[in-house]
Amino acid sequence: MASPRYLIGGGERLSEVIARAPRGTGEKAHPYTFDEARARLAGEWTAAVDQLEQLPQAALPLGQAAIAWTLHPSYLAKSYYPANLIRELRLTHLGSRAVHVHPDTIVSARDQSEDRPLPAPLLYLGGPANLLRQFGRAVADWSPADEHLRDDFRKLESVALPGPDRVKLGAAGEGRRGSIPVEVVLHLGEFDEGRLVTSFGRYLESLDLEIGELRRRSVGGLCFVGMRAPVARLPQIAEFAFLRALRPMPQIGPLDPPLRMMVPGFRVTLLDQEAAAPDLSVAIFDGGLPENHGLGRWVTAIDAPGVGPAFPAAVAHGLAVTSAFLFGPLQQGTTPARPFANVDHWRVIGAETAADDFQMFEVLNRIEDAVSSRRYDFINISLGPRCSIDDDDVNVWTSTLDALLASGDTVATIASGNDGELDVDAGLHRIQPPSDGVNMIAVGAADCIQDTWVRAPYSSYGPGRSPGYVKPDLVAFGGSHASPFLVLTNGAGTQGGGTAGTSFSAPLAMRSAAGVRAQFNDPLWAPTVKALMVHQAKCDDQDRCEVGWGRLSHNLGDLVLCDDGEAHVIYQRAMPDTGTVRMYLPVPPGIPGLIEIQATFSFYCDINPEDALNYTTAGLEIQFRPDLTDFPPPYMKDGNLITPTVPKSDSFFTSKDFYLPEYRRRDDAQKWETTLTRTKRKRGSSLNQAAFDVSRVVREHGHVSRPTGQMIFAMVLSLRSRQVVDLYDRVVAYSAGRLQPMRPRAGVLVPTRT
Repeated sequence: MASPRYLIGGGERLSEVIARAPRGTGEKAHPYTFDEARARLAGEWTAAVDQLEQLPQAALPLGQAAIAWTLHPSYLAKSYYPANLIRELRLTHLGSRAVHVHPDTIVSARDQSEDRPLPAPLLYLGGPANLLRQFGRAVADWSPADEHLRDDFRKLESVALPGPDRVKLGAAGEGRRGSIPVEVVLHLGEFDEGRLVTSFGRYLESLDLEIGELRRRSVGGLCFVGMRAPVARLPQIAEFAFLRALRPMPQIGPLDPPLRMMVPGFRVTLLDQEAAAPDLSVAIFDGGLPENHGLGRWVTAIDAPGVGPAFPAAVAHGLAVTSAFLFGPLQQGTTPARPFANVDHWRVIGAETAADDFQMFEVLNRIEDAVSSRRYDFINISLGPRCSIDDDDVNVWTSTLDALLASGDTVATIASGNDGELDVDAGLHRIQPPSDGVNMIAVGAADCIQDTWVRAPYSSYGPGRSPGYVKPDLVAFGGSHASPFLVLTNGAGTQGGGTAGTSFSAPLAMRSAAGVRAQFNDPLWAPTVKALMVHQAKCDDQDRCEVGWGRLSHNLGDLVLCDDGEAHVIYQRAMPDTGTVRMYLPVPPGIPGLIEIQATFSFYCDINPEDALNYTTAGLEIQFRPDLTDFPPPYMKDGNLITPTVPKSDSFFTSKDFYLPEYRRRDDAQKWETTLTRTKRKRGSSLNQAAFDVSRVVREHGHVSRPTGQMIFAMVLSLRSRQVVDLYDRVVAYSAGRLQPMRPRAGVLVPTRT
């Protein structure tokens, strides 16, 4: 019998650090001269100052005000951040978001061809109110000698104080009267949390409001405050200068499944066998387990401190989620499969939680305490705030968990939500926090296991924000009326029944991820596991907006084995602070016809929660060079002969890989995405020392920054040829010992492919 063809490891040994290629520095076409910009904006500055004069003094914390600058769409790149002007006016960066505008002047010929709104950065800035007043009154005659200041000023498309659009009642607040629980998001700026919340409390007192206890937590440059407030007074509350958003307080989504199944109960006999990889550390955060759950061989049930007593609906949900991870979908009359790993089940919801208007904060606190107190290889969260994501602002759950997971140690699967059948025009169908996180895997639901699958109607879907366009990341079987997801349903672990929901597709995806780790002795990093899951997901021509990168097979062989005519190679390495990593493709010589190249990159990174537009702080610039001996021809520039020193590149990852409408795309958006995958076909004869050149790019609040800390990333590379059945063996042999098939763990079964 032929040996199984496992994933090929050691791809990083086919890489080297080289000098970074020179970057283009073409002359920038500016939409306005300084004089034109000053004439355009003088009236807007005056109007902003007049509005500022009308604000009560209590709305200006310690005499500080906020102002919003919209830059011209030509200045999206980080190198155009108006840092000189911000320093000159003694302003502090508070945050940013994306807007779409019709600028007075359009520079790009491509943009001139259509009448469409263009993406532009809106910056929130804070500073002394008296200095803003002085500048606003004098700007019509302002003429600085410093050319850098003049250049920065003409980048501005519009100027205003933050407006009433910060109040976001949405469908949850429509028609409501009296006092409601709300979430207030405040810019911290240079304030510490205590001083800012104290100033906000004093402002509320000046309005004669009795708002009760202020619950709060901070992430990055934002402070999230929970309180009760009268709906009629929300516009007044929103006049507080450092307020970023005011919205109804989301509640934890219902734990009942979206579909109630008419499936008769059936008997389940569990396998009397230890987990395949007991060294893996796994956590599920959910509603708890029955006292006699019968899963003690594999599960440790933990009550989070202060969680209070359990309640039946949450416990039933917790048991079903845990069953989905341990065994996958049950089959009547069949003994469930051996679990890949043991699991800590953290009960983070109690009976008191359901009656708490601000339960979102308490549940998140429990999850954060658990994740930060011990290291987990995998975590699953199948609960969260029931609200669709907002393009302008990041939810406290998303930002907290993204920050916790930024080190890249943990694979986190998150249910995308079960509101996929709600109003599309209102955006209520979109994925729910924290599944919009960039350091997490958002999992939607497919309606069946068979190849005839489609997105389950209840499954919330995309698009995500930028970065994070492609959401959910993938879908997995979640159940439907026609094909329910069978799970354990009673306390003794001996009875099964049917259910459906993304609550179960998410732990099923985590089961696949844990299965990959359990299969091998070789270590696989969290970004590698995520890249492999995305790499092997099948979209089957379905709408990427609904299914992300595609459906994940829950058959382990599909993830860890190679078929005839294909080789899957794993690259794992750290990025240098400077320079470029050249990653060679192990393409053997003499491959006839076309060869298919599929590459998937994944990395984790730190985030700026206050910058919805520039949420990630790191990215990858990736150049595909099919032939390192092929250089562009010399050319003349400014009377000089230029001889290129960098081999030709061929497009691989571009902004067109995303499904959003063209008017919403940023030309550089793909380099800030934490996951990229694409397939391209090339003639084997055209590949000569083919390589990807990968460079690290960094930003801080949308402007140029320097690398700090280590950044790791992974690439999964597949080479496929219909004409070369033994491609796998040729790839290993061609690498001269640098690549090796990954070593299976002793005692694990060899999986099969579907």
